[in-house]
Amino acid sequence: MIRARFLPAALLLVALLPVLPAAAQEGEVLPRIFLEKKIYSDTAGGKQRFFETHTVEKGDTLWRILERQGPLTPDRYAEILKEFRRANPKVTDPSRIVPGQELLVPSGAGEEPKDDGKTVGYTVNKGDTLSKILSSRGVPRRQRKRYLDAVQEINPSITDVNRIFAGKTLRIPTEGYFTEVKPPAEPAMAVAAAPLPSPASPEAPSPEKTAPPEVAAAPPSEAPTAVKDVPPAPQLTREVAPTPGQDALAPGKPEAELLAPKAVSPAASVAETGKAPPAEETVVPPARSPYRGLLSDLFLAIGEKWVDRGTMYLPLPSGRDVVLQLSDFPAVRFSGGTEALIDFRGGIPGRVRDAITAQWKSIRVVSLADAGGAGERIDRILGAAGYHSVKEGISQPLVMGETVSVALPARWIIQRTGESLLSGDIVLLKEVPEKPDPELLAVLRYARRLGIRVLPYADDPKAMEGFLVGVEEEASAGQVPVALAAPKAGGLPAVDFGLALLGIPSKTGERLRVGGAGDSFRLVVSPERLFEAGGKKYAVDTGKISPAIRTILRESGYAVFPVGKEVPGREILQRLMKVAGVGFEERREHLLTGGPNAGYEVRVTGAFLALPGSAGGPGRKVVLVRRKIHSATRVLLRDMGVEIVEW
Repeated sequence: MIRARFLPAALLLVALLPVLPAAAQEGEVLPRIFLEKKIYSDTAGGKQRFFETHTVEKGDTLWRILERQGPLTPDRYAEILKEFRRANPKVTDPSRIVPGQELLVPSGAGEEPKDDGKTVGYTVNKGDTLSKILSSRGVPRRQRKRYLDAVQEINPSITDVNRIFAGKTLRIPTEGYFTEVKPPAEPAMAVAAAPLPSPASPEAPSPEKTAPPEVAAAPPSEAPTAVKDVPPAPQLTREVAPTPGQDALAPGKPEAELLAPKAVSPAASVAETGKAPPAEETVVPPARSPYRGLLSDLFLAIGEKWVDRGTMYLPLPSGRDVVLQLSDFPAVRFSGGTEALIDFRGGIPGRVRDAITAQWKSIRVVSLADAGGAGERIDRILGAAGYHSVKEGISQPLVMGETVSVALPARWIIQRTGESLLSGDIVLLKEVPEKPDPELLAVLRYARRLGIRVLPYADDPKAMEGFLVGVEEEASAGQVPVALAAPKAGGLPAVDFGLALLGIPSKTGERLRVGGAGDSFRLVVSPERLFEAGGKKYAVDTGKISPAIRTILRESGYAVFPVGKEVPGREILQRLMKVAGVGFEERREHLLTGGPNAGYEVRVTGAFLALPGSAGGPGRKVVLVRRKIHSATRVLLRDMGVEIVEW
């Protein structure tokens, strides 16, 4: 650290500069000394800030540069970054610095605040909670709430008092923190260079246009100039405790804060503040924000944060803040770090919008002033989301399944990250009628059972509003149809399955009395199964009936239906359909239901057959497929009145 030696040495150089004019005229390069010095005010009185020059080296980042001067916490980094921006107005993006670039770096950037009697430092240990820490310091239970609020006020990084992290150093308030102390008058300070005007004063040039000042050469005979009436610089952030019943709003970036409501101007929705008289542009809040309810519900359902309470303060390099009332201009905070400010009626002036987007790379101002219906508004916000992929899903819809394929066209198919396909985190936004038909609801339930997140919404252009359509499970949805599969092996199980599927009654253990010609003899035969189909009587023979008995059965009016174990179950089913007169048709990717205008398509590849209903009821639709069928698919086809069988 150079604070102990830097100022005297620099002043000595300033005093020596006047006696070296010849060297300067001969082309000698003078020492490159930047002694830009600004005086800020805070509640503890006057405070000086010094800056050093630093040439960026390969591999440098701003964090690494500042951390070399001492330990650096995220809170301190946010504070120092504001000073860095003012001292380096030409650095538009501090995250992108290049080797060889010269910067003015705040001296002592990593210095931690010292104990002043009002707060003390505490390093969080594993297993600590704020309540436990306060209890160990003797804070009574009845005062715990006041201390917790103060901890959040002192440590902006704490957005939830129930979540603190081991290894982090916090500032804990003492009893002195709550005692009002009148701040002392700011003392005049002697400096070698002429004082710079406050950044917010009317006559001060904008930091964007001000180069680092040169060191002035003061004649040895003159006394150092004293700073008189230096106005305090404006605070860049304001910390306001959340109002009762309102959650604290987490910061979007270290130097941007979403805070609880604070009075700006009763008629102003957008204000630009500074040390100079605030330059407010009065914007009449919109009487109504079209589709606001739909947009908030939709993005909350996607998993993003919709913030429409409190005030957003956005510091600018000029020293002013852009102040936005979030009740008029909500923000969508996306999981990837991007924020979208929603301007429903074009109420944010163009110059304010440009200043926000130029200074805050993660913030997008989305104007909906000239947007059409719900679709166009959603599309504009999704364009600012920073998602890995947002694709149109009408011409190339998502298709689920193969043997039974369900195509679900949607207005948008969203992959939030590059891992969404692997993790299954795919979101479909689909416009549907206000009252979807039962088959569309069945398809939406099917997608949900497969783990696809479909958010159906309805648009009411007349009311300029919309809503998410609920897709509730039916009372019978929990009853998954039994997986019907023809036995692979033959024998009686295959016969019983085929008879049950085709709705043909059978008899077991029935005794048949048969005799020879002229009643020359009489036998009693017990076939394993008896059934009637196509106007004939059939006796099932698994190989136990002798050829002579088979002949007698035929002579007695019975047909023998042989079913050896070596015969596949699929073949037995086909033979049963043949004797029962039930035909089937092989179809490939047959459109079972839906179509281009329905918003969905269900196609099936298999053998289709129609069967009569029981007791004169409606007919049955059955499709035979050659693959394993998912339980969700069985439920879907059941909801559409179709039985599916694996064979």
